[in-house]
Amino acid sequence: MNPDHPPGDPPPATVNLSACPVCGANGLLPGAEKSGYRFNRCRRCGYLFVNPRPAQKHLDSLYTATGMAGEPVCDKAGSRLRRAFLKLPRFLPYAWREDVLDLGCGGGFVAQALSLVARSSTGIDISENAIAYARKRFRRPRFFCMNFSDLLATGNQYGFIHSSEVIEHVSDVNLYMQVLQKLARKGGHVYLTTPDAGHPRVPMNINDWDVFQPPAHVQFFSRTSMSILFARYGFDTLKFYKNRKPGLHVLARKS
Repeated sequence: MNPDHPPGDPPPATVNLSACPVCGANGLLPGAEKSGYRFNRCRRCGYLFVNPRPAQKHLDSLYTATGMAGEPVCDKAGSRLRRAFLKLPRFLPYAWREDVLDLGCGGGFVAQALSLVARSSTGIDISENAIAYARKRFRRPRFFCMNFSDLLATGNQYGFIHSSEVIEHVSDVNLYMQVLQKLARKGGHVYLTTPDAGHPRVPMNINDWDVFQPPAHVQFFSRTSMSILFARYGFDTLKFYKNRKPGLHVLARKS
């Protein structure tokens, strides 16, 4: 964190965008404002995003440990592991005997569940604490602390990529998609989750939505904007899973 930047205030912006990063449309509409962060909404696809865009380094600082004096820990570990195994049947047709990746793996729970059906299982996260916990707790998957630049420099590809509640924390959505495009092999599947700004249960005043909390979340998608984004990077959107809560759960395949 920049010591010259008061906590709680928006950090210095990197880019002030005049066109939608998802579909390229001009003429952005005012979206909302909260905690000093201004959002724009795309008139064409509905993508809602912080503009100007904060630096990724600042966002990363919210999720990485500045020091690990004690044992690596993970909150609610038991319930997270149970949820990972409950989701496994959904992933099974796409992860069976594949090389799989959990992008933004946290404490490694999904990577561990996937390791029971995959040929190999890898977990990636930017948090050193999370990776230290995962390595200590689980022996079957491989875990690495890496950022997007590190991932783009690798030659690894995967048949199934899981990335849950990551994209909404990313400053540059196109960089995130470049990573998915590079890491997914042809015909491979991506399962992604993120808050759903188009869900009927989202309040009319989006400031009243409990997940609308910048800078923790800097962008929000609907089914339309997510489908457009995947198509731009060579993915076919296969399915949006029904969800009673405002969450997008989408399965896509690299064409």
